[in-house]
Amino acid sequence: MRKFDLVVVGAGPGGSSAALAAAEAGMDVLLLERSRFPGEKNASGFALSTKAWRDFPFIADLDLPSMRYNRFCVAHILSPPPEMEERFSISSGPSRRMGYPEARDFFTVGMLRREFDQWLADKARTAGATLMLESLVTGLRRESGRVAGVVLEGGEEFAAPVVVGADGVLSATARLSGLREKWRPDQVISACAVDFEAPRERMDDVIHEAGFQAYFGPGIGGNYLVAYADGVHLGGPGVTNSLVSRLNRSHVKPARELLDTIAAPPTRRLLRALEARPREWQAHLLPWMDRMPTNIYTGGLMLVGDAAGLPEPLYAEGVWQAMYSGRLAAQVAMECLEEGDLSAASLARYLERLEESPVGKEFVGGAELRRLFEILGDPRLSRELTEMAVDLTVNLFMSAQEPKAECVARALPVLAENLPALMEVARIYLPMILQVEGERLRGHLAVLKGLAAALGGGAVGSGDAEA
Repeated sequence: MRKFDLVVVGAGPGGSSAALAAAEAGMDVLLLERSRFPGEKNASGFALSTKAWRDFPFIADLDLPSMRYNRFCVAHILSPPPEMEERFSISSGPSRRMGYPEARDFFTVGMLRREFDQWLADKARTAGATLMLESLVTGLRRESGRVAGVVLEGGEEFAAPVVVGADGVLSATARLSGLREKWRPDQVISACAVDFEAPRERMDDVIHEAGFQAYFGPGIGGNYLVAYADGVHLGGPGVTNSLVSRLNRSHVKPARELLDTIAAPPTRRLLRALEARPREWQAHLLPWMDRMPTNIYTGGLMLVGDAAGLPEPLYAEGVWQAMYSGRLAAQVAMECLEEGDLSAASLARYLERLEESPVGKEFVGGAELRRLFEILGDPRLSRELTEMAVDLTVNLFMSAQEPKAECVARALPVLAENLPALMEVARIYLPMILQVEGERLRGHLAVLKGLAAALGGGAVGSGDAEA
């Protein structure tokens, strides 16, 4: 029986990141993958967050054939189903207020998971990790009451003082370790998407850099489109629609929602212009919780990525979370090995550091964000806010039907009429941001209060002068 310093189960983004960090630090690492090659089960595209560039210097070397930098986001406001015609849209580049260069340059980079997973696993192997393919873990070795290695289908065993479980939403390591038998129904969602291929020249002409798009409207929870070099990934009943359906007690099936989205006129026109053809249909489970999970470690074992339930609580972004947690698990494993203590008490620092990390901060306000999307998906409120957005933008500055001054003067009455709808949003939004930036917000409010007082005094003085 061969022994390693660390066994990693699963060669997805989380597992390969753990293996890479450990191998670069000189650990003897075994990386196990059940498929014929990393990324085999993923033929579709995905969007990699700028956070990967911020947190992983080696990502600067990423250069895959399928990559497309998405520097513009387009938000489409649609009319209610079944028409789903475009009512209003807005396009923007990243905010200049973002705290690091990549976030000010682009929103995401679209690429194929198949290419990315192989690239990352190859980096781990080049760093010294041993990659074993077609290796299914069916059991865990135990010594002194803690996990001490793995057992493969067929009986082959590998010993290691610590194991990292990066084996996805249906994690065998979570189940075999006793950390989690299975997810509760309220902890997972069914996410569906269709991947389309399209000629690169059509993608360049039609999409160009506006490859991150979202669709909202009455009864439409927030569908999305992500572009890469030769196609688009379209999520109809993605996470946000599943959210709205669940919270509004809708019984519309995710697959039906996806087909409705593809058939919607704006989407249909875009796909026609791209000359797009379906490449892959996806339907899979995703862990999806509004609070940071805590049952992610035990003696000799840590869970990362989807296996730990780390996708963020609104859009279920998960690749960066998997990479970050994988690297952190490797760092904790190295520390505990040096100390000679792989007990649950020693590995508890993994959860503590994860909660304090950017991954943990993604869960701050998770329940409030979901509540916000619930009310934004309400047909009545969504319709009112959409009409207000149109009145305060297009009709305010571009209307040719009435005198411009009258259109501009209508802004305050429009805000007043929609005050109840705005208050519904504010009741959730303000407490949420107080959790994150309470002191700064209070400072802004103090400035606004002083400005209001100054304006009030100026108005009185002006009136006295005229008198």
